[in-house]
Amino acid sequence: MFDHSTHPDVADWFARFGVAEVSYSGCSVDLTNEPPEYWFYKRNKLRPESLKLDLCIPSNGNWLVDLSRHDKLFNIQWRPNDDLRIESEQLRYRKLIKWPRLPSLMDFPLLVGQLEQCLEVNFLRHANFGARLLDPQTLACNTAIRQWLAPCADTFGWNRKMQPE
Repeated sequence: MFDHSTHPDVADWFARFGVAEVSYSGCSVDLTNEPPEYWFYKRNKLRPESLKLDLCIPSNGNWLVDLSRHDKLFNIQWRPNDDLRIESEQLRYRKLIKWPRLPSLMDFPLLVGQLEQCLEVNFLRHANFGARLLDPQTLACNTAIRQWLAPCADTFGWNRKMQPE
């Protein structure tokens, strides 16, 4: 059962996609503008402008979307209740870019296209799943999740980075 402090978007996401309600479980969906293996075992191939967009969905808490550049030039986070957080030393990223809003967890696939426009980048159309206490391969094969991610991904993979040792 979900903790009563769970954000409604998170409970709805797990229920909508038929993902087991395991206490303290969670999953992540990553999109990048580089091949996924660069982030896991070929990090020397990353460029300063390499981007990683990570959606974290814990079953017992609030969701979080994190966008970061490899060179740490900026870090942008979207949280529930339209909470946008911008960290950067550069005025361009703090004030001049009109960052898209993310009113709901369910709008995540649309955020990808909005970010491509405002940053003039292209994310690969590949979503990589991670999971804690859940099987990331099962998430990657979930037809409903694939349809939800269709605006931003055509291929799907998984990793075990969040799996307990």
